[in-house]
This record gives sequence, C-alpha cells and structure tokens, in this order.
Amino acid sequence: MIYLMRLGFLFVVFSTFFSLTLTVRAQVPPCVPSSNVTVIATGLNNPRGLKFGPDGQLYVAEGGLGGSLTTVGCRQVDPPIGPYSGDFNARIVRVGAQGALTPVAENLPSSQTQPLPVPLVSGVGDVAFIGNTLYGLLAGAGCSHGLAGTENGVIRINPGGTTLIADLSMFIQANPVANEEHDDFEPDGTFYSMVAVRGDLYAVEPNHGELVRVTTDGVITRVVDLSASQGHVVPTSIAITATSTSATSAPSTPTSSTSKASSRSRRAVSSAPSPGT
Repeated sequence: MIYLMRLGFLFVVFSTFFSLTLTVRAQVPPCVPSSNVTVIATGLNNPRGLKFGPDGQLYVAEGGLGGSLTTVGCRQVDPPIGPYSGDFNARIVRVGAQGALTPVAENLPSSQTQPLPVPLVSGVGDVAFIGNTLYGLLAGAGCSHGLAGTENGVIRINPGGTTLIADLSMFIQANPVANEEHDDFEPDGTFYSMVAVRGDLYAVEPNHGELVRVTTDGVITRVVDLSASQGHVVPTSIAITATSTSATSAPSTPTSSTSKASSRSRRAVSSAPSPGT
C-alpha cells in the first residue's frame, strides 16, 4: 500500500510493502512503451533520479552496474540481501537534445545485492541544482556495500571532479532512528531521492525511515524520523508544495541531530532538543 505524508512544504511517499515490491518487480518483463511515448536516450545503466538544470538540459543519476569488490572487517548487510559487492561505475550524465549522453561525473560508487532473483543496484540516487551548481546523492557507497573507504552522502560536482560535502553514512550511524528494522538494516543507508528548497537540500532515506536537510557547507539536520511514528514504512520520494513560501513551515522534531563534514575533519553532534510542532 502506498501512502502520501505532508511535512510542512514537503511531501514524502512511503510503502508498507517495499520488500515484496522489490521481489515482484525484478520478475516483471520489460515494459513496452505505448504509442504516445518517444524514447529520447538509451544506454543508461540503472537510471535513478533526474532533474532539468538551469541550462534547460536534463541531468540523470545512474546506479551503475555494481561489481565484484567486497569488504571484510566491517558490518555488511545480512543475507539474503547481502553481502553486497560493487565497483566504481556509477555516474551522472547530461542528456542532449538528440539523446546524446555526456558524463558530468564518473567513477562513482555502485553496489549490488545478492540475486533476488537478479541483483538490485544502487549508485547515485538523485541529483539537484542550487543555482548553477549540481549536487548528487550517493546511495551505493559505504563499507557495508562492499566498497571500503567510501561513504554515502551528498557530493558537489565541480569542473574537475566531485567533492563530498556531507557524510550521510557517518550521520545515520552516529544518530540512529527510534525504530530500526534489525531484520532489514542497511548500516550506510540507501538514500533514495533529493530536492533543493530555498538553498538547502532535502534527502529521503527509506531503510532507516528519515528525512534530512543538508546545507551547502555540509551541515546535516534530521527533519523528521518517520520510524518514530510510522515504523518501518520505507519512505522513498519527496516533492515540494508549490504554494508554500514560508521557511518556518518546515517541521521540527522533539530531538534533532546535526553533523558537518569537511575536508579536514568530520564530526557528528547531537543538538539540544527543539520544541515539537
């Protein structure tokens, strides 16, 4: 069953049957487009979120192809989903008017589950723009996903590469949600979708069940812990209301947590409780 929840100026979608949906979807044959659908680009590897940029071009996050690299010495995802394996073949591409794909960020972490009956692949979960700057949401990184020395988080795409501005793996490990699902637990999270609102980024994490806000200088704040009130409902998508103009409409929670990642040091700090609304 699919649910829609409003959180101030944001909408979050979640499903109570996510695990079953994954299993069934993997067995469904490929869809045949209807006559009113035109394919503008092919050759994408597990495409995920997409956004139009300020240049009018379409930018697509790719999950990549996974791989065979794996990890020992850290907490992996338990069977039958794990252990994960992966490689560095996820990317973000720009789609031209004639369907040509131009990579704007490459060699990003991509990981895969065990066959269910085919592996499910995670890489770059979504993209978003703040002004002319492109950001990506990493979902396939982390030691628990078979890729040592990597973290799930938000990256900024620069002319010469990428910069991790927010380490979301560290944040969720330092600030657990109220009701973790121990039989279906992802230590590094599986961040799914992201939007830009008033100069900040909002990202949804379905496995832990939370919505976080990330500033452009790397400060992470938990906006709401959905597991506290809804249990393991697996929120996946986020949208912005068109009419809201007040930044104060964003909900606060009885306890919020913040974290900031920088190139020199990374830390996780729990803030003082804020009043509930």
